[in-house]
Amino acid sequence: TDTAASPLSRGHMNPLALNTFSKSYLRATFTLSNAVPQFETSNSGPWQKFETRIRNYAKNSCGPRGRGGTLYLLTGKSDYGVRIEAGSPVQDITIPLPYPRKTFPGNVKLDTPRAVWTAGCCVWAEPRRYWWPAKRAESFAVISNNMDDGALLHQTEMSVSKLEEILRTPLLEEVNLFPGNANCRRVENDITLPP
Repeated sequence: TDTAASPLSRGHMNPLALNTFSKSYLRATFTLSNAVPQFETSNSGPWQKFETRIRNYAKNSCGPRGRGGTLYLLTGKSDYGVRIEAGSPVQDITIPLPYPRKTFPGNVKLDTPRAVWTAGCCVWAEPRRYWWPAKRAESFAVISNNMDDGALLHQTEMSVSKLEEILRTPLLEEVNLFPGNANCRRVENDITLPP
């Protein structure tokens, strides 16, 4: 879809910059199934800076240069926005949808999400004195409103469990982003990515 006539861009769910290790992976990020309408205000600003922090963390802390671990990343969109209440992010359904079923050039209709989010968990084995290695993990998450006004982005880093709470809809009992590893959801394993 051509977004040139709008303030939207193709926000990559699997970011281009994280796939520079392989030309085929890099090209694969440009498929429409990997894109969500994201405002340039966020995508080329705070969101891009956070993606750089993820890339540096993967290279220097989690991966081969660090612990030799595996970084699991999930990125998605939400029809719930976020607002800051008493210094903490909370779910906000009052934020109007930026472009609900707006028609773009070529008569293309797009649903634009209220927010975008990413959750990451680095898992590695730590040597033990007895039997098998201990599995360790550290995790992080971020959410940002998808708005054209930078003052309304409220991009906030948080724990994976806090993000799961924000993403929970009234009909769901819980959201579990990392069902294969409970360590990814433990608050004591939360980190803030280095700048």
